[in-house]
Amino acid sequence: AHIGVGIKGMEGRQAVNSADFAIGQFRFLERLLFLHGRWNYRRMSKVILISFYKNIALVLTLFIYNAFALMSGVSLYDSFVSAGFNFFTGMPPLLIGMFDKDLCEETVLKIPFVYQSGRKDMSLNARKMALWMSRA
Repeated sequence: AHIGVGIKGMEGRQAVNSADFAIGQFRFLERLLFLHGRWNYRRMSKVILISFYKNIALVLTLFIYNAFALMSGVSLYDSFVSAGFNFFTGMPPLLIGMFDKDLCEETVLKIPFVYQSGRKDMSLNARKMALWMSRA
């Protein structure tokens, strides 16, 4: 995704007002990109994978049940269970998306090599998605 980073400078606040993220000085850009960018990429990758996993697990059980029920349309789950499934199982991905930190700040900033996982799409790619889906 493309984001706009506004840096407050001599020209005033025009860049900051029209940006997605605003920082006061160029020295904060490294922390924004390498630390928060890396954490955000890893968190979003995990949230996407977990969300697909839990929903495929639900749909596959319904599909298999329907095959044994001769495609009669009878529901396996009560309507309250179906309605509450994403509400109750949505909390773990939400918490992972908010609080997951695999490496501490100092490690990420001192070793720029760890940032390559995002540049090379190591946390979210078609192979990893297929692996998670096969586990469902």
